[in-house]
Amino acid sequence: MRLLKALTVLLAVGGVIALIVAARATPRPLMRIAAIQPAMNFGYVRVQGTVMAFPSFSARDRYLSFQIWDGSGELRVTAYRAVVDALLSGERIPLPGDRVSVEGTLRIRDDEPSLILNAADGLLIETPAATSVQLSALGDVALGERVEVTAQVRRARPIGPALSVITLRHGDATADALISRALPALATLSVPEAGDWVTVAGAVGEYRGNKQVLVTAVRPAAALDTPRWPIAELNSDLVGRWVGIEGQVTDLRPFRAGMRADVTDDSGGSITVVMFDEIWNGLPFSMTLDIADRLAVAGEVSEYRGRVELIPQLPADVRLLAAP
Repeated sequence: MRLLKALTVLLAVGGVIALIVAARATPRPLMRIAAIQPAMNFGYVRVQGTVMAFPSFSARDRYLSFQIWDGSGELRVTAYRAVVDALLSGERIPLPGDRVSVEGTLRIRDDEPSLILNAADGLLIETPAATSVQLSALGDVALGERVEVTAQVRRARPIGPALSVITLRHGDATADALISRALPALATLSVPEAGDWVTVAGAVGEYRGNKQVLVTAVRPAAALDTPRWPIAELNSDLVGRWVGIEGQVTDLRPFRAGMRADVTDDSGGSITVVMFDEIWNGLPFSMTLDIADRLAVAGEVSEYRGRVELIPQLPADVRLLAAP
């Protein structure tokens, strides 16, 4: 009799275990974020979406939080302590542009849903390949899409202990790229300097209505050519455009804030290149530049007292060419 009771209990326990294993092995129905209702508070659900920004992460507090978007709405996912430890050990902290599947417990406060990741295996991550795009086309790319862009760094500045923003330019197009080193996978990213040519990969984000790149990788790149214009074709209709010229120095005139150099090319046109002190003093050849030397200059077309001028913004925009 006792043996029969023991077998009955054993079978019951085994059945419960089997049900739990089967429940875990069976994929939960996928839920759209917009379909989450207050009555679902503390419900266990599965959602899928794209990570839209850099996650918030604290190794000291063993805390991770990230936002996902599934096309219908946004949802914040949060993990704590042992779950964060397991994600760290498996190098499974999501990055911007990653597509994720998340299972966890819903918490709904003030009609705002969030999801608690109860176990590390409740998070699946897929990193799509980055699509190579021109900087000028960045505005046409959907938020969250992963891209790869080659451009020149025009400015680099820190905006936090582990956060920097670099301004990129290629031709007339400019955009910012955000570099965060607060996540373990990004901790060794280097911040390039103004004048460097780089290829950045990451997800498309947005700040104050302007598209930007949330950088997950950065590497040096070969310089891309700035379109060369015959100087004779430069006119006031091009004011504000970014152009390149090549030609011979025909005059050098210092002024209070820098140096003006007249440059003439084979088209017969001549233009004044205005190099302010921060540009002029940064040129390695400023003390030796002379009439008849040849320059390649990239800059913004401007107009002063009815005359078209070219204004470079960095020392890297002005190059001394070898004699033909």
